[in-house]
Formats: sequence, structure tokens, C-alpha cells
Amino acid sequence: MTDSTPEEKLLNLIRKDQSKARIGKDLKIFTNVNIVLIGLIGVVAIVFLADAFIFKKKPPEELAADLEARIPKTQPAIIEKIEEDNAIDQSKPDKDMNIKKVSKEEIMGNFNLLGIIRGDNDQAIIEDKVLNKTFFLYKGDSLGELKVYDIKDSAVILEYKGEKVELKI
Repeated sequence: MTDSTPEEKLLNLIRKDQSKARIGKDLKIFTNVNIVLIGLIGVVAIVFLADAFIFKKKPPEELAADLEARIPKTQPAIIEKIEEDNAIDQSKPDKDMNIKKVSKEEIMGNFNLLGIIRGDNDQAIIEDKVLNKTFFLYKGDSLGELKVYDIKDSAVILEYKGEKVELKI
């Protein structure tokens, strides 16, 4: 056992005090980091619980009701007019179309068979050269006074006032 000098004792005391101060400083930083991490975990937990309980998915009926509540109400007449304007109904001639009485020869000259779509329900594509319109007609459909009597592979038989007229491709 050596006796240390008073200077050495003082120096040892200073070193011990410095190491305690350094440990205290490190401990303070570690504690602050832990507090931030605990706060972050708390926020994530709150968001998860809110999502699970508060923002749960609504059934489709409630979603539809929400959408209906958000869509502005319009007048049915306006909707029908818009649908009527936007409708592409090529299977029937316009209501305002004036159809004059024609002979078989005029039918052959005014109408052109563009094509035939074969399938479960055959369809004829007929062009009206006078009106500059194309009609997609099924068997039994009418085009003015003309009625589609039959659709064959390369021809359509139209009925006009009891007479049969054949249009070929």
C-alpha cells in the first residue's frame, strides 16, 4: 500500500467526478431518445385503433346512400332529354323522319346493304343513301314502311306493302 500524495488523491477525485458526470450526460440523452420513441409508438397505436374502430368500412348500402346525398338532384325530364340526345339508336329511324311512299325500284336505289352480322340473332347493316344514315336491323325490325323479313348469308329480304324486295351485298 502506497501512500499517495495529496495531489494524486485530488486528481483521482477529479477523475471519478468526471466519469460520473459523463455517465449522467449519456443517461440523459438515452432517456430523451426513449421518451421520443415511446411517444412515436403511442401515436402509431392511436392511429391503428382509430382506423380499426372509428374508420371501419361502411356497408355498400351506406356508401350508396352517401353518394346519393352528394350527387345534386336533377329533373328527370332533363335527364331523359340528355339521354335522348346522347342515345345512339341505329336500329330504328328517327321519329321526325318523313318517309315518303316509294316503289320497289326506289328502294333498291335508296338502300344499300353494307353487311350482315351472323350469330344467334342475325343483324343487317343497311345504309339509307337519302338520309345518309346507317341502320343495324334485326329480323322483324321496321325501317319506315319496310320490314326486315329475313336475313340470309349475303342478302336481306325486305317486305314492302306485302311485296318482298331483296337487297344483296
